[in-house]
Amino acid sequence: MTTTQLPAGTWQLDTGATTVNVSVKKLGLFTIPATLAVASGTIEIDANHEVTGVDITVDASSYSSKNTKRNKSVLGSDFLDADNHATISFRTKLVSFADTTYTSAGVVTIKGQSSPVDVAIADVDVTGDTGSFTATATVDRKAIGVGKLPTFVVGQDLQLEVAVVARRIS
Repeated sequence: MTTTQLPAGTWQLDTGATTVNVSVKKLGLFTIPATLAVASGTIEIDANHEVTGVDITVDASSYSSKNTKRNKSVLGSDFLDADNHATISFRTKLVSFADTTYTSAGVVTIKGQSSPVDVAIADVDVTGDTGSFTATATVDRKAIGVGKLPTFVVGQDLQLEVAVVARRIS
């Protein structure tokens, strides 16, 4: 059952079923895909059926692409600095709904540096105490201090797509 009236309560992300895909352009031509693992996450929905809080934590050291050398580089100090900054987080206090579309203005924190991010939310589906949706966003890697390489080598915009599965726990 697809619904626009979200059931109230606390929803916990199913970390095994939730996926984070990130991609960036290399040399303006090639799309470089990678994945990250969600460590934890909750969504709060109030009695008025409005989302009043989203808190998602991603394991920075879980970055994985098809290239071992790239993985080591991205996990290093020039990019994610996973040894010193173990997590990436996204937080927002409000998700808006208008004309069948959900959006959110939140904050992403990488390497201890926070930056605003606009998120589009689609494919919302709730059946009983299980819900799913897809969230997409573009993150400016320079604004959050990720990567010293010039943007003509590695693009400035990181494309994120998170496929979320969550379960109501209260």
